[in-house]
Amino acid sequence: MTLERQCALFIERGWLAIDLPDRGAVLAVRDRLLQHLRGNALPGLERLEDYHTRVEDDDRHFAILHDLAGFYWREHLATTLIASHLAFFRRFIGLDLHVQKYPYLRAVRPGKANDAVPLHRDTYYGSSPYEVSVLIPFTDLSADSGLRVLTGSHVETEAAIPWTPGASGGVTPGSPRHQLGFPYAPKLLDPALAARSDVVPLRVGQALLFSLALVHGSGTNAGSTTRFSTDVRVVNSLAPIAWSHSVHADYYVPLCSSPVTLQARRHLAVNAISDVLRPTE
Repeated sequence: MTLERQCALFIERGWLAIDLPDRGAVLAVRDRLLQHLRGNALPGLERLEDYHTRVEDDDRHFAILHDLAGFYWREHLATTLIASHLAFFRRFIGLDLHVQKYPYLRAVRPGKANDAVPLHRDTYYGSSPYEVSVLIPFTDLSADSGLRVLTGSHVETEAAIPWTPGASGGVTPGSPRHQLGFPYAPKLLDPALAARSDVVPLRVGQALLFSLALVHGSGTNAGSTTRFSTDVRVVNSLAPIAWSHSVHADYYVPLCSSPVTLQARRHLAVNAISDVLRPTE
């Protein structure tokens, strides 16, 4: 599929599934995650898919996942994944890019509703449609375990997709589960929307890109294996967005810049002029 066709599909649907050019980069990160689990909480774990056979207790699960996410963040593994495919993202989003510093690492066990995030729209939480979420699976996601998307919902009005306040489920601002991507003040959408949504199956080595205005959610894993994935937000450095988010003040970090932007920043720096269209580095 040509880049032009990919762009047209993303604009029309609000999401796009692609084959990543460097599958080896995904496998390398998957292996490092597995090695960390083996060396700490789960010695002898053979595959990420078997995680649920070793971890039943919910509190233990979230403690292990938060520790694993901390390793993932410290080692900048998500930045490595995006940088491995920089040529594509620069063509798709722009030459000047920022990447999420603390991307979400997901581990959803079979039949565990609390492991998953229900259908939602990130723009209801202060995000912008200029931001793109890149979901990269570390285990194959079948029709029983993939992300659900409501095609075309990125251009539906807020009135057409109303929400009601939900219970926090014990998530508090800045808590480990909040850092893992679970909202402390959830905005619940009509469950009937699920009937209009579609699952996007993905294999390891593929990725799903979607607008943060798109209604999406993982839902309960109806498969027989644990699904592991990451979703990393990437944004054009010159996009008019709110750069401060509630969990981390340093939500985004620079990834790459065009020569024009680099020289412009040098000019602004020597003249003590604030560059208001990008976050402070």
